[in-house]
Amino acid sequence: MMTDDNTRPMPAARLAVAATLALVSGPALAAGLEFEVTLPQPEASPAYRPYLAAWIEEPGSKEIRGTVAVWYDTRLRDNLGRGFLRDLRSWWRAEGEKLDLPADGLSGPTRGPGTHKVAVAPENAALTGLSAGDYVLAVEVSREDGGRETLRAPFRWGDAENSAEVTGEREITRLKVTANP
Repeated sequence: MMTDDNTRPMPAARLAVAATLALVSGPALAAGLEFEVTLPQPEASPAYRPYLAAWIEEPGSKEIRGTVAVWYDTRLRDNLGRGFLRDLRSWWRAEGEKLDLPADGLSGPTRGPGTHKVAVAPENAALTGLSAGDYVLAVEVSREDGGRETLRAPFRWGDAENSAEVTGEREITRLKVTANP
């Protein structure tokens, strides 16, 4: 619908312009690192949601370059959920104990069974210092009265988009990482 002075575009035209801008800016928004983690439906009942830590490490040396996600029970009073993070043993000893949690852009609530997609922005501290080369995304999951599992998926930073997928056995069904520097 046009205005009387014919200076404003019609609503449909504005919608078309917005859709075009979204398509044009789409690839720029996809820059960074993205991972999908699939958590299985546990057989035991009741089943607690698992805690999760995800980080980038050097291949072979397991030197942590930075944490990209931490899921834990953020709703417990007096930050009691943080205490259970030590069950994520590999991550906790190397990095978690030093972090001031909850951390903006890293911390989030636990999630139930299903596939969960996490986008790590290029401004994330773990990505800003990465030089071009090969790295590993490690994801560790621990469940109360359940198991613990760590999966590692390789990726290359600094080149074109690339991805890798690995499968787990108990606490993580699948981990897929996509790097788009």
